[in-house]
Amino acid sequence: MLFMSRRRLSGTAVFILNTLSIVVLLYVSLYVLKKTGVFRQQSEETLSDEICPASCLNDDLTAESTAVETTPTSYYSAVEATQPTVKPWDSSYYVRGTPGPNFRDNLLKDKSYLTAWCLGGFTNLFMCQVNMIYLGIISDRIPVLPPFSPSHHISDEAGILAFGDVFNLTHLRDVLQSPVIEWSDIKTPLKKLGDPSASWETIGCWSVRSRDVGEPSPDYNFARSLALDASYTRVPDQMYRSSDLDEGHTNFWNLASLIYPVQPAFGDQTFPLLKASGKGEREPPDRHLTCIDTLYYVGSGADSFEWFRPWSPAWRTVGKHLRFTDHMEKLGKEHASRVFDVAPNELPPFIAVHVRHGDFKGNCWATDVIKECYADLAAFARRVEEMQAELREKLGLDVIHVIISSDEKDEEFWEEVDDLGWGYVDHEQEGTIKMYGEWYGPIIDIVIHSLAVGFVGTDGSTLSLVSHRRVEDWNNGVTRMVKWGYAGADNH
Repeated sequence: MLFMSRRRLSGTAVFILNTLSIVVLLYVSLYVLKKTGVFRQQSEETLSDEICPASCLNDDLTAESTAVETTPTSYYSAVEATQPTVKPWDSSYYVRGTPGPNFRDNLLKDKSYLTAWCLGGFTNLFMCQVNMIYLGIISDRIPVLPPFSPSHHISDEAGILAFGDVFNLTHLRDVLQSPVIEWSDIKTPLKKLGDPSASWETIGCWSVRSRDVGEPSPDYNFARSLALDASYTRVPDQMYRSSDLDEGHTNFWNLASLIYPVQPAFGDQTFPLLKASGKGEREPPDRHLTCIDTLYYVGSGADSFEWFRPWSPAWRTVGKHLRFTDHMEKLGKEHASRVFDVAPNELPPFIAVHVRHGDFKGNCWATDVIKECYADLAAFARRVEEMQAELREKLGLDVIHVIISSDEKDEEFWEEVDDLGWGYVDHEQEGTIKMYGEWYGPIIDIVIHSLAVGFVGTDGSTLSLVSHRRVEDWNNGVTRMVKWGYAGADNH
C-alpha cells in the first residue's frame, strides 16, 4: 500500500491563507455593492447630511420649491459640487412659473408674501421698500417689490422702473440668505400706467396712515402700474408708536405680530373698512399677499424716524446691502470720469456734495428771505475743508477733487460753484434723459455719491441721509451735514 505523507501546515502559512481569503471576500463584496448602486446611494446620503439642505435655510421648501437635484457620477464629483448652481433663496423657488396677467396664479399656496406702496421721490421710495423687506424678514413673509413709480419729482411720462434694474437683488439675497422677489416675477408688467386692457385684480390692504386722516395713503401710480384695485382697512390702534391720533409712525414688531402667517396677534378678528376700492370693492386685508399702503413711517419704537440713527435696524439689516447693479455703477463711474477728465477705472479719491434747495423753501419758517434760509455755498465749502483735513488724518489721503449735485436752478449759484473749482454732471448737456430716461438723472448723481470717500449733504434731505450712510458704511469714508433754515444756521 502506498501511503501519502501528510505534513502539518506551519502557523505562518495558515496566517497567509486566512489573509488572502479575507482580501478576496472584501473585493467580491465591494464589486457587488458597486454593481447594485448601494455605494453611490450611501455616498450621496452622506453628502446630503454634510451640506445644509434647503429646509434649514427656508422652512421646509415643498416639492414645488426644492433645490435643484444633482446626480453626481461618482463620490468625488459630488464632493466637488458642494455649491448648487441655483441657491435655495433664488426667486424661481417662490413662484409657480412665469408671470402672467393675474398675480394670484403665480403665488405658492404654502408661502406667505408681503408688499407695500410708497410715496415721494426716489430715495423715499427706496427707504420705504427697505422697510418693507425688513418687515418681511421678521414676519416670515416673502417681500414682493413693486417697481419705482412716478409720484413726486418724476413725471408720469417717465413710466415705471424695476427695483432690480437699479439695485443688485442677487447680492442682497445672498447676504440675507432669504428670498426677495419683484412684482414682475408674479405679474406681467403693464406697457403703460393704468392700461385699461390689463387684467385688473382686487386686493384688500392695510392702511397705516395716521388716525386723524380718514383716507389711506394715496397709491398714486403704484396701483396703476400693477393693475390693482385696492380696498383699505386701518390697522389696529396698537400698531402705532403712541396713542396720539396724529401719530403717523407704526412699529415693526407690532405690525409683524398683526400679519404673521401663523397665529397672528388678532387672530380672525375683523376691522372696519376704511375705504372701498376705486371700482367699489370692499375686500378685507389679504392674508396670502399682505398689502400695506405705505411703510415709510415705521421703526422699532426707539425713535420716531430711525433712519437718521446709525443703528437703524432696516438700514443695518437690509439697506446697506443693497448695492447698485453693475450697469448703474458703470454709468456713475463714466459720468464722474468725464467731470474729472480721467478714465472710468482711474477715478481719483473725491468728495461729493449734495445741496438740496427746491421744495425745501416751504420749510423756511424762521425767515421770509430764501437766501437766508438756505445755507450758502460758503458753509458747504467750510465743511469740505474740514473733511479734507480729516481724510488726511484718518486715511492718509490728500483729496482735492470735489463734485457737487443740486436741484438749484439759479445761474449765480452755479457760477459760484465754478469759482470754487468744483465739478458737476450737467445732465442736460450729457443728454441723460434723452438717452436713459427721466429716472436716471438723480440715480446717476446718487451712484456718484456712493463712490466718494467724503460726503457733505443737506440736513433733513433723505437723499443726503442715505448717501452719507453709503459713504460711511461702504467706503469707510467721512461725512458732514450742513444745517439751514436761517442765516448762520451752520455756524460752528
